[in-house]
Amino acid sequence: MSVTRLGRALARAVGFTPDQPALSISERSATTKPTEVDVYWGEHTTHSTAFNSAEESLQYLEWRFGQYPFFRELMELWGEHDDRVVLDYGCGPGNDLTGFLVYTKARKVIGIDVSAKALQLAGRRLALHQIDPSRVELIKISDSTREIPLEARSVDYIYCEGVLHHTTYPEAMLTELRRTLKPAGSACIMVYNRNSLWFHLYTAYDKMILRKAFPGLTVEQAFSRNTDGEHCPISRCYHPDEFMDLCHRAGFQGEFAGGYFSTLELELFEGGGNQAACDDRLPSVHREFLRGLRCDTKGFPQYRGKYAGIGGVYKLRMA
Repeated sequence: MSVTRLGRALARAVGFTPDQPALSISERSATTKPTEVDVYWGEHTTHSTAFNSAEESLQYLEWRFGQYPFFRELMELWGEHDDRVVLDYGCGPGNDLTGFLVYTKARKVIGIDVSAKALQLAGRRLALHQIDPSRVELIKISDSTREIPLEARSVDYIYCEGVLHHTTYPEAMLTELRRTLKPAGSACIMVYNRNSLWFHLYTAYDKMILRKAFPGLTVEQAFSRNTDGEHCPISRCYHPDEFMDLCHRAGFQGEFAGGYFSTLELELFEGGGNQAACDDRLPSVHREFLRGLRCDTKGFPQYRGKYAGIGGVYKLRMA
């Protein structure tokens, strides 16, 4: 199917009308059968309702910051990107893609995703903001491929938020991300953080102990069902040392910056963190983590000096 026909078909599928133009999407998916990841995220696009105005779109970006304390700060949104090429790998329906285009002077922002629906939503959203089409490229790929369809050393900044922990080949994709990066470029990547309240308090205690959810599963298996839907095919969490090892093997160097929070994590910590740390039903590894937390001057919990939220952020550059 041609790009134009694909765009029209998708527009009908999500209810667009001719007076709501969307940017074109380049189809570069593998010809093999879609993976479970492709199918799932094609059906479960985050925030799948189209915005009605540019103002509503920007209000949603600000709302997200309120829902995820330290998201803005740790992911460094939106930063200075004057005349740079930014890659948003796993851009979804265009949340941060929109932010980079509206709030920075990036020369070009490339959005790549496995979901055609998400990319169509992103295109329509950018049209609401009257973004110059020459500043944007939207590319659909497949989880089945281990390659990113961009030239080597063509990107100044890589932004990848909440994506690699859902992919079939995370290490291969890290290697590909490094290949696309210019020697002086940098990357900011978020994957789910094992050193988090979500893993040790919400999943291991609130869900598995208090609510008796996920019987017979390990905490890792329970975590995978306790993030992006019970039937999400892949949802990993990484210890910071583990993920940095993957980054080093891919040719990156850098550091773990900490994990931003969900408001749910903070509510559970305030309401029952001490109880969980003293409950013998909770395995010792989780109790030791909770006892090792220290709060900053504003009451936000840290583990070994880093914020202990689910959104584990890594600041990377070429080794």
